[in-house]
Amino acid sequence: MNWFFGRATRVVLLPLVLIAATVKGLGSYTETSDDQTLAWLFSGVLALKPVASVPLYMHGYGHLLAAAYAWDPGVPWLGLLLGFLLATATVLVFAVLDRLLRPHLRPVPLALVLTLFFGLAWLEHWLWFSHGRAALLLAGAGVLFAAQRPGRRGALALGLLALVAAWLVRPGLAVLGAVAVVPAALLLAGGWRRAAPVLGSAALGLLLVTGVLHWLQTPAEAAARRRDASLTRILDYNQLQPQPHTPLDSLGTAAVGLWLLGDSSVVNERLFQQAYHFDAARFFGQEVPAKVGLRLGLLERDYFPVLLALAVSGGLGLRRRERLAWFWVVQMAFANGLLVLAGLLKLPPRVELPLLDFWLLSNLAYWLGPGSEPAPGQAASFWLGLAPRWRGAVLAGGALVLGLYGAKTWHRQRALHFEQRTNERDLAYVAHRRQSAIPVLAGHNDWLKSLSPFRTYNLGRGPVLLLTGWQSADASQAALRRALSGTADQTECLRRLARTEPAAGASAWWLLTPDAARWLMRRQALGEAPNRTGPARN
Repeated sequence: MNWFFGRATRVVLLPLVLIAATVKGLGSYTETSDDQTLAWLFSGVLALKPVASVPLYMHGYGHLLAAAYAWDPGVPWLGLLLGFLLATATVLVFAVLDRLLRPHLRPVPLALVLTLFFGLAWLEHWLWFSHGRAALLLAGAGVLFAAQRPGRRGALALGLLALVAAWLVRPGLAVLGAVAVVPAALLLAGGWRRAAPVLGSAALGLLLVTGVLHWLQTPAEAAARRRDASLTRILDYNQLQPQPHTPLDSLGTAAVGLWLLGDSSVVNERLFQQAYHFDAARFFGQEVPAKVGLRLGLLERDYFPVLLALAVSGGLGLRRRERLAWFWVVQMAFANGLLVLAGLLKLPPRVELPLLDFWLLSNLAYWLGPGSEPAPGQAASFWLGLAPRWRGAVLAGGALVLGLYGAKTWHRQRALHFEQRTNERDLAYVAHRRQSAIPVLAGHNDWLKSLSPFRTYNLGRGPVLLLTGWQSADASQAALRRALSGTADQTECLRRLARTEPAAGASAWWLLTPDAARWLMRRQALGEAPNRTGPARN
C-alpha cells in the first residue's frame, strides 16, 4: 500500500480525483459568454464554416479546434482542451505544494492539506470555468514548477511549454500569471542566481512568441487589436466616457453601450477618437473609488478563507527575522497590484482568485522554502506546542470557516445550476422552433453564460446571426452576411432579410431585446447617411 501514500498519488491522482468529483458532483459552469462564443465560432455555429483563427484568442489552437469540430461537431473540443490545460496547471501546483510541504508533514496529513487547499482555494477554478483562468494559472504554475527545480532541464522544458501553451490561449493573462509568481519563484529556487535561468528563459520565450505574433499578424488583425483596446477601455475599464457631437456619434456610442459592434460604418476608429474622452477628475474621483469599494466587498465575501490563510501565513512568516524587508515588499506588491487592477483596470473573479492563490504560495514559500525556517518537522511541532485550549479554538474556527465557505459554495452552485437550466431551455426553444428560419439575435448573449464547457450546444441546423458581442465585428460575420443576403453591410443585410418572404427563401426570425430593437430601428431610419460621413463599410 506504499503506492497509496506515494508522491505520485498525491501529485497526480489526488488532484484528478478532486477535479472529477467537482465536475461530477457540483458541475462546471462558464463564467462568461466568451467561452461558448469561442466554441460556436470554432464549430461554425456563428459562421459559414468552422473559424480557424480569432485575432485575440487561442492562437494556433484555432486551426486544430476548427478541424476537430469539422470532424465531429458533437464533441466539446474547446472545453476538453481548456480542461486539459487547467488540469495540467492543477497537477503542477500540487507538485509544487507537495515538494514544499513534504519535509514538514507526514503523507496522510499532507494529502489532507492538499485536499483542503483544493477545496478552499482552487475548486472555484473548475466550478466557474473560464479560458482566462486556464491561461493565468497554467502560466504561473509552469514557472513555479521549473523554479522549484533549478538546474533540471526537464523541469525547465515542461515549465516553458506550460507558459507558451498558456500564452497561446490568452497572451495578456499568461504574462500576468508569469509576473505574479516571480516572488514565489525566487524563494522556491533559493535566490536570484538559481532562479535566473528559469525567469530569464520565461521572459525571453514571452518576448519571442510576442514578436512572432506581431510579425505574422495581418493589417486586419492589427486593426482588430486596436479596436479591442479601445472597446476594453470603454466597456471593461470605464476609462472613456461618451461625448457625442453629431447624431452619428450618438448612434455609435449607443451601439457600443449595447455591444452592437458589427456595423463598421457606425462603430469605427473615428468614433473612438472623436466621440469618447477621458475625464481624469471623474475617473479618479468617482470611478476608481467605486470600483475598488465594490471589489473589496466582494473579495471579503467570496474569498474569506484565502484571506484568512494569507493572514495566518503572513503571521507565521513574520516569525522569521531573515529577509523581513523582502517579505513586506512582496505583501505590498500583491496588495497594491490588486488595488491597481481593481481600480484602474478590471479585476473579475477569474483573475482575482488566481492572483490570491499565487500570493498565498509566495507566503508559503517564504515560510517553508529552501534555506528558511522552520526546520523539517517544525510546522507540526508548532501545532503541538499550542496549549490545548488554543488548539481547540483553532479547530473550531477552522470548522466554522469550512462550514461557511461550504454553504457559500453550495449557494453559488445552485444559482449557477438554475441559470444553466434557464439558458439551456432558451437555447433549446430556439433550436426547436426555428425550422428553416435564420435566428437573428441581439442582446441575448447571457444565454451563453453558465453553460457546461463539457457539453455541445447549438441552435439547430443552419446559420445564426448574433449581432451583439465582441464576435459581431469578426471577419467571419461579414462573410456570413454576404452569404445570407448578397451584401456584407450589416444594415442592408438586415433590411433584405426583413423583406424576404418565408416562401421565397430563408426568412429571419427576430429575437431582439427592446433596447437592441430600438437601436436597429434608429439605424434603419438613418439609412445611408453614415456612408457619406464615415469610412466605407465592410
